[in-house]
Amino acid sequence: MPEIIQFDDPVLLVGGGELAPELLKQFNNLPMVAADGGANHLQRMACGALFVPEIIVGDLDSLDDRAYWEGVTRVVEINEQDSTDFEKCLYSVDAPYFIAVGFCGHRLDHTLAALHAMQKFCGQKRVILVSSHDVLLVSAEPVSVQLPLQTRVSIYPLPTVTFDTSEGLEYPLNGLTLQQGQAIGTSNSSVCGRVKINPVAGCGVFALILPVECLAAVRHLYEVASNSGN
Repeated sequence: MPEIIQFDDPVLLVGGGELAPELLKQFNNLPMVAADGGANHLQRMACGALFVPEIIVGDLDSLDDRAYWEGVTRVVEINEQDSTDFEKCLYSVDAPYFIAVGFCGHRLDHTLAALHAMQKFCGQKRVILVSSHDVLLVSAEPVSVQLPLQTRVSIYPLPTVTFDTSEGLEYPLNGLTLQQGQAIGTSNSSVCGRVKINPVAGCGVFALILPVECLAAVRHLYEVASNSGN
C-alpha cells in the first residue's frame, strides 16, 4: 500500500474518459491528481503549467509519455491489478472531497467502474462525479441540497436502499425500497427550493444524479460537511 498523499483543499481527479477543456478550466484553482491516462488529456490540451497535475497515480499502463511527466511532476506507480486507477487515486490520496472529471463517456463500462468505486469508498471519501451533463454523488446518509424548482432529481439504488422520508420531491420516497431490476427513482423533480432525502440508517446506498448546473449546490453540501468535521 503506498503512502497516503494528503491535501488540505478539495482535489480535482482527472480520468481518461470524455473531458471537455471548458469543464477542466472551471477547476483551475484546485490541486489536480491525474489517474494514469488522464494525464494524456492534459498533455494534448497543451495548456502549459495551468494543467500540470500535482501527481499522477495508477498502474501507468495508459500513460503515453511517462518520461515527460516524470520530468515535471510526481508519478506514483501502483502495480496491483485488483482495482481501477480511479480506486488507486481514492485509496492513496486524502482530501476534504474530490471532484472527478473524465471518468464518464466513451465507454459505458468505464462509467460503471467509476460508480463502483464511489460505492466502494462511500463513507470514507466524498466524491462528486462530473460529466458534461450530470453531477453525481453516492451516499448512505441523509442528503439536503438547495435546488431550483423543477430540477431533475434522479435517485438510483446501489444495489438496494430503503428510504424513511423525503421532502421537496414531486414523487416522495417515504417508506419506499428501491432496487435495480425492481424499482428505481430516476427522473423525479424538485417542487421546492430544498430537497431532503433520508434513507433508513444501515439500509443501503444510493446515487443522487442532478444536472451539471447543480454542481455548486453539491460542492456547498460537501464544503459544509468538511468544515463541520463530519
